[in-house]
Amino acid sequence: HPQSVYELAVAKYTGEGVLEDEVEAVRLFALAAEQDHAAAAYMLGDCLLDGIGVEMDRGAALVWLVRASELGHRGARSRVMAVLEKKDGEDYGDF
Repeated sequence: HPQSVYELAVAKYTGEGVLEDEVEAVRLFALAAEQDHAAAAYMLGDCLLDGIGVEMDRGAALVWLVRASELGHRGARSRVMAVLEKKDGEDYGDF
């Protein structure tokens, strides 16, 4: 069940009640996100954006943040807009 996987991912991410393991948290966020869990998609995008538990990948991060927005995550749209605000002299590749 995606909600259970998401809740375990949050526990692993924060270390609440279990040993903190950001790599495992990202794996679990991805598993739940692939089952259309909006908050998991948001967290996966956030981890990819900041390089938490996974190598930074801005393009993949934006894909998951946009997906989270499409799935109804309230904060995802504003996060996407903040990420897309281009600053002078910074190269964002395809985005």
